Amino acid sequence: MYMRRKCQECRLKKCLSVGMRPECVVPEVQCAVKRKEKKAQKEKDKPNSTTNGSPEMIKLEPEMLFLQLSDTEKVITNGVKPISPEQEELIHRLVYFQNEYEHPSEEDVKRIVNQPLEGEDQCDVRFRHITEITILTVQLIVEFAKRLPGFDKLLREDQIALLKACSSEVMMFRMARRYDYQTDSILFVNNQPYSRDSYNLAGMGETIEDLLHFCRTMYSMKVDNAEYALLTAIVIFSERPALIEGWKVEKIQEIYLEALRAYVDNRRKPRPGTIFAKLLSVLTELRDAW
Repeated sequence: MYMRRKCQECRLKKCLSVGMRPECVVPEVQCAVKRKEKKAQKEKDKPNSTTNGSPEMIKLEPEMLFLQLSDTEKVITNGVKPISPEQEELIHRLVYFQNEYEHPSEEDVKRIVNQPLEGEDQCDVRFRHITEITILTVQLIVEFAKRLPGFDKLLREDQIALLKACSSEVMMFRMARRYDYQTDSILFVNNQPYSRDSYNLAGMGETIEDLLHFCRTMYSMKVDNAEYALLTAIVIFSERPALIEGWKVEKIQEIYLEALRAYVDNRRKPRPGTIFAKLLSVLTELRDAW
């Protein structure tokens, strides 16, 4: 079961236990001060006043600015609760590290030789290039996973098990983010498009159809960077064989699932429930296919 109802206190304790920052929680004293200031501002009744009573919000990526609501907007609307400050902080960190480990360094890319080596034909060149890019990408996935809140709380054996099991699925998300709809291809680190023909030339034609289908599905759903980051974290913290403390992985995953649900509820109006269900079905599709 992906989502479970939790009380505010339990959710806070769980967030703190997996590395969330306590200072992100707004103290009740500060809330009382803000309420008092807001009430005083209303009494002044000055429409032309330049005073802004909105609280200072955590800085997020541009596509998430809509979440930075004022006090008067932060109410339950049509049964939808606003995203919490802890969830905003979590999403901000995920998007930041996702961008940070999006591409290999220029030095690593330069090591990949595009020109044929001695005895290589064009097919060998394409295959080697895809393979070397894949290796670099897996290294980036590992670095991203290490920085996920909660990952350092796991046993080393469980960390290794999760990384081994999730790499193919996370790779699919990364390719979907690099998908170009106009050319029906995937842009590699040097912005070189790899299309169906490129994979066929590399002798990997049996994988490209499923890959492009998945990319088109994600494109049609208009999945943004924050949703990709949350989905990636959920995939990493998934139940896997040979986990020693599977219960701990499940608890951490719940935090990311709740954050995704809150984000979707506030972004994907008027039918967030439908979109959330589709996003979860993507996770199932990945597990079954890869």
